[in-house]
Amino acid sequence: MTQVSDWKAFGDGLIEALREVSDRVFLVVFSRAEPRVFVQFAGGEHELHAETAGESSGRLADAGWTPPTGLDPNWTFSLPQPALTAEYAALAARCVTALRDAHGLPGPDQLVYKAWRDAEWPSTTPASAQRDRGENPLELSWLGIPSVHG
Repeated sequence: MTQVSDWKAFGDGLIEALREVSDRVFLVVFSRAEPRVFVQFAGGEHELHAETAGESSGRLADAGWTPPTGLDPNWTFSLPQPALTAEYAALAARCVTALRDAHGLPGPDQLVYKAWRDAEWPSTTPASAQRDRGENPLELSWLGIPSVHG
């Protein structure tokens, strides 16, 4: 895999990867050198939830992130599903702003990711019914950054 070295290419790949963050899918993109610098995503049935760490930052607020509360120490943003391409693009741009401008990363070549899909919960269906056992790791090659496992 060729690793992306510019923010535009990373943002374009992130748009495609975000389409895959559906129900029970989780994605964490973080700095290899400083794992506390991250953006993370949790896919739900009706929304895609995003978070990034950060102190009080005008850059994050200007990009549309919701400031931390007493219950959640991270900046957050939720995207209702299904979403339009323009909405995924805006979320990807918001994430690039967080990583590049608020956290000061020089380029996406500093980033790695971890992604997985949780197993489906047992339901009231008959015991013989197959349920999705999940997938870990989940490869999202369009990000153009290395995956880490574990």
